Amino acid sequence: MLFSAFFVPLQFKKIVLMEMKRFCLAILMVMLSSVTYAQYVTNGDGTTYTLRSLSEIEESGVEYIYSPNSICPHIYHLQKNIVIDAGDKFVMEDDVRVEFFENVVLVIEGESDFKLTRGSTFIPYDDEKASGTSIRLNSESDVTFENCYFMTVGLEKMGDGALNVRNCHFTDHHGSSAAALYFMDSGAPSLIEGCYFANCQKAAIGSSANASQPMTIRSCTFSYNSAANNNVPQINITAANKLLIEENTVCGNPENNMVGGIGISNFFQFESDVEIRRCLIQDNRYGIGLVGPADNFYVSDCQLLNNKYESNAMNGGSGISLYDPYQKTSARLAGNMIEGNLWGVTIIGCKDVCLGKVDGDTEQERGGNTFKDNGNGGVLYDLYNNSTLTVYAQNNTWGVSSQTEEQIESVIFHQHDNASLGEVIFWPAANTAGIHNTEHKAENNEPYYNIYGVRRSTPVKGINIIHGKKVVR
Repeated sequence: MLFSAFFVPLQFKKIVLMEMKRFCLAILMVMLSSVTYAQYVTNGDGTTYTLRSLSEIEESGVEYIYSPNSICPHIYHLQKNIVIDAGDKFVMEDDVRVEFFENVVLVIEGESDFKLTRGSTFIPYDDEKASGTSIRLNSESDVTFENCYFMTVGLEKMGDGALNVRNCHFTDHHGSSAAALYFMDSGAPSLIEGCYFANCQKAAIGSSANASQPMTIRSCTFSYNSAANNNVPQINITAANKLLIEENTVCGNPENNMVGGIGISNFFQFESDVEIRRCLIQDNRYGIGLVGPADNFYVSDCQLLNNKYESNAMNGGSGISLYDPYQKTSARLAGNMIEGNLWGVTIIGCKDVCLGKVDGDTEQERGGNTFKDNGNGGVLYDLYNNSTLTVYAQNNTWGVSSQTEEQIESVIFHQHDNASLGEVIFWPAANTAGIHNTEHKAENNEPYYNIYGVRRSTPVKGINIIHGKKVVR
């Protein structure tokens, strides 16, 4: 079979080349950051700057415009690069619009404060000359962005300080850098929470291949990113120690057949602890993809729906794909709804993978995954063990009409189908007595609840709860 015979090594070479391009791009951007363009550098004498105070310095290239008939009457033009020296501080003004000229970067090397109440917008001065515009942090200090709206302009982080981004919007990023929110270096643990990313040309959030940046991505919405339709997932980050992705929605554009949902890579084999939980990931080329080792990789209580928009099933389409040719990954999958993908779960390489073990010692080994309608070419594939591992996958509900050993065997590819592969131990399956495959109608307008306890007036795809019972739609 093509999938097991030669697709994996060929695809690995492609991915390695892609990652090396990311690495070279990161090095190039660091080099470019040292090139001297027309710029203004503050004195580093402990002064606190604002855009208003900079506009009063003629050589700064900051122009203030008052436009009383505009929705946002306070406008600043940034006409050349500005560097806030490490000895100084920058405080962002609230309720203003900042218009960046082409290739202009606001570089913060000192302290800064972007915590806003009403919100400010960062936007190109000319939409046709938007490339290269960004705010770049290169500081040892922690910084928080709140209620900031990045329209085409990007946010880049270097330096050792933590970056906390809350309730910010990133839309239509120009794609001159690898992501709308791009971590170019390793640093202190960072937080991205309650943010919205849409229609960005490349990834929404990215990190350099040679950087291991701990971060939490929580309660964010990702929609139609990697709009250029390159082989770049919407979240495209390198594995790190304490990497948490939780309670996010990652929706793809079915017309873009190269764009995955969440991609985690680790070609430099950093120590890593990765957890993805309670996320909705749908309509992408693939749902979650791991390439390279992860010491601990845990995916729980996620809904991975219709991640099938790949024109060739040999090149993608998995709900969850675990690919570790170094055989160092220890992965656990529990409580996930995996439906409508070309492949449910695919395992390539890895050290240890568990989808459920009835005598398991930890919550991570509880199983409880539900599979439905995963397949391609007229064949259902809930689990494809393309490795030599013995994989435990007990206590799950499989995409068959009756949870019998014979029927479950038909949706799992493993040693039973190819003697060179490892065995999947899938029996016993979950007790499905309380789960009904039905379009159950709520009585007396009683609401549905999803698996996270959110009230719904109508059922959603996946597991719903009505009258205290689980209902699979």
